[in-house]
Amino acid sequence: MHVRFPSVRHPHTFYDVFGVVTVAVAIMALVLAVRYGEVIRLEMAVFIAVVFLWAGWAIERILSETTERSRRQRQRDWPWK
Repeated sequence: MHVRFPSVRHPHTFYDVFGVVTVAVAIMALVLAVRYGEVIRLEMAVFIAVVFLWAGWAIERILSETTERSRRQRQRDWPWK
């Protein structure tokens, strides 16, 4: 069985997005557990905002690729062509 790591540049599935967001939240929790200050909280807020913006982009990309793939498959399966 082939297992691959989540892709940040080319996400293909929900598991890519879920894996990256989970790792980001774990990193944020670890940093906030070790150090807690105004600057650190601000940096973590910016970090998590960037991660969620990336997640939105990744989901949009996955959905658009799925739509294109579905359209191509439907065109290929049309019996009258």
